[in-house]
Amino acid sequence: MQLFTRQLMTVGTSAVDWATNIRAAASSGMGTEIALWAVGFGAPIGTLAFTARVDGIADLAAKAAPLADDAAYADLLAAGADLMAGPPIDSLATPVHGELGDPPPVGSYASVTNATIANGKYAEAIGWGIDVAQHVTSLTDMPVGLLTQDFGPFGVLTWIGVSADAAGIDRSARATNGDAEYISKLSAAGDLFVPGSGTRALVTRIA
Repeated sequence: MQLFTRQLMTVGTSAVDWATNIRAAASSGMGTEIALWAVGFGAPIGTLAFTARVDGIADLAAKAAPLADDAAYADLLAAGADLMAGPPIDSLATPVHGELGDPPPVGSYASVTNATIANGKYAEAIGWGIDVAQHVTSLTDMPVGLLTQDFGPFGVLTWIGVSADAAGIDRSARATNGDAEYISKLSAAGDLFVPGSGTRALVTRIA
């Protein structure tokens, strides 16, 4: 199973209502649950993302095919043209540690960390990434998965930790920031990643 994500940069106060309607229409037309996320920290204000679990590109194409002939869906898309600050960005990620499972419920929070592997460090970086994910999970009881991005810049790793609420995110931050072993593991990353490529965002499922 893979994670499909469509990220949008939106403007205007009606963007969330529009995205919520698009999410419902796409979920119905594709016959699969689509989650709508809003970025709270770590990305431009107004960033929204749709995510869906798929079994590869062929499965995604088959699920999306009915939307191509759906006039009501096309009208909804057109209605959002003035709310876009730029073209959407699609991504597909494959888990290398942890299971995607069912989409988290509305109200869930996810911490999303990305970093780009340095040339020649692929195997070592993935091994290090799995070790860190396992350590954070054992330390916080917050499941953390590691995924590789299949398209876009080569070698991007994505860690996703999911919490039922904001308090869980706070507890996880306190636990990791105060853990000497975690800090040591971060220091051990050394030259595994491209300098300056690391980013972290906090997102909330809103529909």
